Amino acid sequence: MQEADFFLAIRKLLFAQIALIVFVTSGALGFFSIQAAKSAFLGGLIGFLPNAYFSFKISRSRGVTAQQILRSFYTGETVKLIITAVLFISVFQLPGILFAPLFFAFVVVISVFWFALLGNQLN
Repeated sequence: MQEADFFLAIRKLLFAQIALIVFVTSGALGFFSIQAAKSAFLGGLIGFLPNAYFSFKISRSRGVTAQQILRSFYTGETVKLIITAVLFISVFQLPGILFAPLFFAFVVVISVFWFALLGNQLN
């Protein structure tokens, strides 16, 4: 995969995550309640924001050595996990958060990368 194709694929995955946040939040609002929609939206953001950071971090690695890319990858992944933990801790402090929609949206959003990897293995 060429470098330009790689960054285009990452951009598509991030847009897919945003679309799923909108879809799951709308579904929670339509079928359940505003509180469920709020929880789903926050869960989706918890999945999306660390990935957006990581993508930004990796995209800044263009034209550097393999060792620098690897260091950037490990740093980005570590910070991504810290951001995820901080976001979960912060959201749990909010009143009225429903855990099922929050976790459902989180898993749906991060599963975009899992299915992309699975689809790539099938080709």
